Amino acid sequence: MLRVALTGGIGAGKSTVAAKLSELGARVVDADALSREVVAPDTEGLAAVVSRFGPGVLDDEGALDRAELAAIVFSNPSARAELEAIVHPRVRARARELTDAMPDDAIVVQDIPLLAETGQAPGFHLNIDVEAPRELRLERLAARGLPRADAERRIDAQASDAERREVCDVVLHNDGDLHDLEHRVKLLWDERITPFAENLRLGRYEPRPDKLQLVHTDPEWAHRFEHLAARIRRVMGPSAVRIDHVGSTAVPDFLAKDVIDIQVTVVALYLVDSFQDALGDAGFFGKVGQDTPKPEYPSVEQWEKRFYGYADPGNIAHIHFRPIESPGQRFALLFRDWLRADPQARADYAHAKGALAAKFDSTPDYTEAKESWFSTEAWPRANAWAAETGWHAPVC
Repeated sequence: MLRVALTGGIGAGKSTVAAKLSELGARVVDADALSREVVAPDTEGLAAVVSRFGPGVLDDEGALDRAELAAIVFSNPSARAELEAIVHPRVRARARELTDAMPDDAIVVQDIPLLAETGQAPGFHLNIDVEAPRELRLERLAARGLPRADAERRIDAQASDAERREVCDVVLHNDGDLHDLEHRVKLLWDERITPFAENLRLGRYEPRPDKLQLVHTDPEWAHRFEHLAARIRRVMGPSAVRIDHVGSTAVPDFLAKDVIDIQVTVVALYLVDSFQDALGDAGFFGKVGQDTPKPEYPSVEQWEKRFYGYADPGNIAHIHFRPIESPGQRFALLFRDWLRADPQARADYAHAKGALAAKFDSTPDYTEAKESWFSTEAWPRANAWAAETGWHAPVC
């Protein structure tokens, strides 16, 4: 089951995107609808709201007067937090009930306005943010009959666009033609969402392209790493001693394949195997792997690891699970830090990359050919730099 979170500020257009995704085949769970359901008349949720805010928040028929309650909470952050403490757990529990009842191959989209505020983002395979300019959102809210001052208070009470972007994998800008927005949602569905769901169904990660392509630094690489790291942390907790962005995409202003390399440091590899099912549920699939032994550590066993990838075709990643203080774990961190600190090292590695890229247009051939440079150049030089500078691998 592919779990997608859809978020965006009030008036940004989440409902439009949700409707299009539903039309395409997604099963949409609307948090706003559930927030009404859990405080409907004769519910335990409504009783909790009345207990906290008093009978004045009820209308003449005993239902929740949402306008009256909104007037209280949107001008009082403490009151809003208390309301959220009542409503949010009930909404999440109801959403789980609905999701659990859906088929295993479903694509489930949860419309969650407060995704950034509630810290739920790592629990989803893909997070989508719908954005629109503030003034346009105010115009849309005015068209719904909401006074401007109330609309501004509601917008200001929510996370900022930047805060939502920080936790989302995709941003859809809804500041133009409706048909254009729906077209972009359709492309997202065809090119990313449905292939992602198929990878999950088959229990496989998205492979890197066979054809080699080196690209300049993408500012999104750091965000992509953080999103993946948060998902891994959610699954493994403290069993992941460290989660580090390594490899060329972790080095500023450097050519690299558009693949995020992550190292997860663990006490022992059997711990990774114990999380295999949970990692698969989160979209991570892998196998037993091995790094190429280096001169001072010729034993193959010392270089064993678990090699995983992520199922998202829009965020290709390699996750290397390595034991703490193993030579492979140490070298991944050392190599990254050496490149970051030494301009000559970066220049030499870039030259080696360029020469091999001119010779090989296949990613597997390029990667295999690059191993000799790691053994003859990177390994001795990086270790010499570590000795000169006093560098040592961080533990926690």
